[in-house]
Amino acid sequence: MTLALLDRPLNRLLRLDWEKGLYLVLIILALVTRFWGLGDRVQSHDESIHTLYSWNLYTGRGFSHSPMMHGPFLFHATALSYFFFGDDDFTARIPVALMGVAIVAFPYLLRHWLGRTGALVTSFLLLISPSVSYYSRYIRHDIPVILWSLITIWAIFSYLRDGRDRWLYLLAGGVSLAFATKEVAYIYNAIVGLFLVGLLVLEATQRENRTWNRLHKLRIFDLVIVMGTLCLPLLSAGLIQLAGHNPLDYSAPTIYVSGAVVGTMLLISVVIGLVWDWRRWSIAAAVYYAIFVVLFTTVFTNGTGIASGMVGALGYWLAQQEVERGSQPWYYYIVMVLFYEYLPLLLTIVASIYLSVRSLFHPADAGEDKDQADDVESQYSMFSSRHAVFIYFLLWWTAMAWVGYSYAGERMPWLTSHLAIPMILISGWLVGWWIEMVPWRPLLRSRGWLLFLLAPAFIAALAATISAAMAGPFAGSGLAQLNITGRFLGGLIGVLGLGAGCVYSIYQSGWRGTVQALLTVVLVTLGLVTIRTTWRFCYITYDYPTEFLVYAHASPAVGKTMEQIDEISRRVAGGPELLKVAYGADGSTLFYWQLRNYPALFYGDQPSRDSLDAPVVIAGRGEWDKVAPYMERDYIFNTYTFLWWPMEDYRDLTWSNITRAITDTQTRAALWDIWYNRDYRRYDELTGKVHTLDRWPLRSEYRLYIRRDIVAQIWERGTISPVAIGPTDPYAEGWRDITARQVFGIQGAAPGQFERPSGIEVGPDGFVYVADTGNHRIQKFTAEGQFVAAFGQHSTVETEAGIVRGLNEPWDMTVSSDGAIYVADTWNHRIQKLDESGEALVAWGLFGQYSLDDGAIGQSAFYGPRGIVIGSDGDTERLYVTDTGNKRIQVFDSEGRFSFQWGGGGIMQGYLDEPVGIAIGPEGAIYVADTWNRRVQVFDQQGTYLREWPVEGWDTGLADEKPYLAVDAEGKVYVTDPGHYRVLVFDNFGNYVLSFGQYGFDQRSFTLPVGIAVAPDGTIYVTDSYGCRVLVFDPLY
Repeated sequence: MTLALLDRPLNRLLRLDWEKGLYLVLIILALVTRFWGLGDRVQSHDESIHTLYSWNLYTGRGFSHSPMMHGPFLFHATALSYFFFGDDDFTARIPVALMGVAIVAFPYLLRHWLGRTGALVTSFLLLISPSVSYYSRYIRHDIPVILWSLITIWAIFSYLRDGRDRWLYLLAGGVSLAFATKEVAYIYNAIVGLFLVGLLVLEATQRENRTWNRLHKLRIFDLVIVMGTLCLPLLSAGLIQLAGHNPLDYSAPTIYVSGAVVGTMLLISVVIGLVWDWRRWSIAAAVYYAIFVVLFTTVFTNGTGIASGMVGALGYWLAQQEVERGSQPWYYYIVMVLFYEYLPLLLTIVASIYLSVRSLFHPADAGEDKDQADDVESQYSMFSSRHAVFIYFLLWWTAMAWVGYSYAGERMPWLTSHLAIPMILISGWLVGWWIEMVPWRPLLRSRGWLLFLLAPAFIAALAATISAAMAGPFAGSGLAQLNITGRFLGGLIGVLGLGAGCVYSIYQSGWRGTVQALLTVVLVTLGLVTIRTTWRFCYITYDYPTEFLVYAHASPAVGKTMEQIDEISRRVAGGPELLKVAYGADGSTLFYWQLRNYPALFYGDQPSRDSLDAPVVIAGRGEWDKVAPYMERDYIFNTYTFLWWPMEDYRDLTWSNITRAITDTQTRAALWDIWYNRDYRRYDELTGKVHTLDRWPLRSEYRLYIRRDIVAQIWERGTISPVAIGPTDPYAEGWRDITARQVFGIQGAAPGQFERPSGIEVGPDGFVYVADTGNHRIQKFTAEGQFVAAFGQHSTVETEAGIVRGLNEPWDMTVSSDGAIYVADTWNHRIQKLDESGEALVAWGLFGQYSLDDGAIGQSAFYGPRGIVIGSDGDTERLYVTDTGNKRIQVFDSEGRFSFQWGGGGIMQGYLDEPVGIAIGPEGAIYVADTWNRRVQVFDQQGTYLREWPVEGWDTGLADEKPYLAVDAEGKVYVTDPGHYRVLVFDNFGNYVLSFGQYGFDQRSFTLPVGIAVAPDGTIYVTDSYGCRVLVFDPLY
């Protein structure tokens, strides 16, 4: 037999036809596009975690499943890649890249439902998809879980087609692998499961004899049983949470409840499965649980992985639902899809309209399936063709994916690929149907082909002519005016000439042929634009935050830093990866991976002289002040961008902004530049913002410190440009070493204890009020720090029906002369008024993202208010609130009635960006910590701008590092600088007076100074947020 095989001609074995040949070309292109320069891109934050823990598994350090890092499959696959090919950025991405190639080829298996042409088009669209292409070159879980889900769907529809048992076993494997990869498997399986249940209901209700025996024989019923019983135990976490327990709590008594729930769900699944069909269910369950157990236990080395996979995975992400990582708006995916997956979005909309109209005017009948109507195994009896059920499923999948991912708390760029997949499948089917429907030969014979060439040129000429006409031709004889006139005349001539050609082609082709030709031109044009988007994104701008899908990503400087370290090691330490390098907690996972083969020192967040004893030190921004005392004399440094995020101005999207974008020529042109070229220059000119790479607003930085003697060994003098450490801090000269006379508070939830305290206020009654942010309450103390009372409990707006109003991370409060306490209830997006005993009197506000341009609709809406102060206008008290996320100050009377507002996002005088602290001086002026503009602005009580001064601090941009300020009786302004662990003091015109504080845990130091208040006698109170304490300082004057 072997000899006979060897004697057969090779072409008989290959048996390539045009269809297989085209798939072969697509697979080759997929291999090239997925693997070309695969290791060139610097890793993102998440990639560094995945590569690091995979490396730990590869090197024998083991791996324990943690729901925070999703499923274990990716780590096993990456470790295997390291085993075969070595460990570096390229090899870490090989498994995902291979799966990306498999996804491109996968439509071949779906050609029965998509049609042969439709399947080919689908493969091509997957090949050129920006999000699918990018994340196929990215070590994340998304591409693998997409592949497993496609396998699951293929198995389902294959079983519906021929009823072979092997598809049930493949289904079990696909579902198990999906759960072992990423928790979006719950969304995928919910979408598929609900569709199957809906089909079963339709099938059952259409049959006259709906007995158990007949339903039991339906293939849809088989699929519902197999999927339902296999998925049921993994829903245990939801039931545990509904019962009032924490599914992540593995201690008694919760662990007993969890065990009982899981055991019950397993028992129900087994009983149902065995009653249905013991033989087939046993095989399917064996396949499912074999994969599950091997992966979640890390090949039987981590027994707790079964519990974390079966309960912890869903439990963790249910808890994250409220956290809403990324805090993106509900319309986030609309923005992402319009920037990247616009082609499948458009085609999906067209397909939806076409199918809706067709079903309305041409209701389906039994058609070609009528002869199967009496067959109890017919899964298509209510559809007119073998394609219909699959296409309707794709529409259902698309709709539910949009709903599910938009509703989910975590909205992240990589999840865009999960929306793209069903839209691409629909688009491939639609374009395939279009290609097969259009009579191409008659169209080409009738000169219709001319329209393919002339129409794009005509549209371009018309656009150029309109643009020149709007610029004003014939306006003068200057060079610029003549240029506009020439563009207008040239464009007009082109429009007339090309228009005549188009008319001739239309006359030759007829209206039907014309429409077909024009639609083809539009489709090809959008396809070419998509290819351009993918090419730029995947091979040119992949490292830069100008791309909206580049998120929490390391800058190219990280790669250059490693090149420097490698060079130093070779030239000083005697070889590669021999140099001792120290690095801290800020960016630890990324540099832990990059420095995995170096004798590295990890100094965490508390550096010491011993832990920094290395020729090269890497420090994140949050560590600069901590390491500075050790670095000043013997090191030089350069500052680089570490991680950056895309611009997020879409958060401020309002109907007025949308209208302006459509109607205003300059805004429209600026947005076009961003969409087409990722060019932000025109947008920055309009908004006054800066989006250049060297000054990118959303970024974190690090410093590379190199010991001076090392520099002397390597470079000649003058050939490098690191910055020598010197007295560059403008506040260093006036720094005083001041010790607090008293400290009160420790970490905890008991009375007098704190969890991340923020704002602080000395009330008219002399008591000290502290916003105990992490404990969701306000605490009241005597001036000596003795606990008096605590007000508040944790609750959110959504959970308050029928209970006393609580608080959700209050950041500040102020006290009126009559003892009323006004609280900035930050993440309930409201203000609460309490009486002296802490009883809630009135509350106002709701969540909303608005600008001043929105007028009355945005009044009393907040996006995370963080500062509040009470002032007076004659006999009337006024409350001034920093509406931080909406970049404005809102003013109310004592009962919450809106008075007026000022601010708005921007850098010009009077505009604000992330206003936090607010205080009123003795002269009545209002001082505002304009955080991200790094300045203090001063206004009168009507919001009129008076003056400002810069603050050389407030530069970390981290979530908890929010500055507050206070003004004493003499007009001195006290400002906290959390990221530099100090308090700055200015006079009321912004002249620097002095500073005090440093990093540490003693009474001279802070770990994160946030809130500040000054008593009438000059006593200073500072909340040390991370230290969970309040420091009290004697008056400075």
